[in-house]
Amino acid sequence: MASSSSTMMARPGAVKNIESWDEFTKHFVKSEYKLVVLVFMAPWSEPWKLMRPAVEKMASGLKSEEAEVCTISVDRFNTLGRLLRVEALPTFVLVKRHRAVARVVGVNRDDLHSSINKHLAPPSSSPQPINIS
Repeated sequence: MASSSSTMMARPGAVKNIESWDEFTKHFVKSEYKLVVLVFMAPWSEPWKLMRPAVEKMASGLKSEEAEVCTISVDRFNTLGRLLRVEALPTFVLVKRHRAVARVVGVNRDDLHSSINKHLAPPSSSPQPINIS
């Protein structure tokens, strides 16, 4: 009944599942004004299964105007995975202003949290960094 497509009622702070090149382009363009975390994964990957709950919790703690988290299946987007040198799952590529600014590979929650916090733009209404741990 529930769809994993990002076009289906994605809540702010929810992980968005990229299902098409059009969706990828739409989210990549958003990196001009906010941090976009691309999560290269495969549903069958044991390391991804371990990280998924932490990634979902992390995404729910992000303000949608500052960052978004998008999953990309390497089974569906193998060319993109090769272009971005994805060699292990999961691989997190942090994109800002259309450029990869950081990469975290594997089950490494602490590195992922610190990389995201480092690259979040301070909100205009509050100088405090967002705590996503």
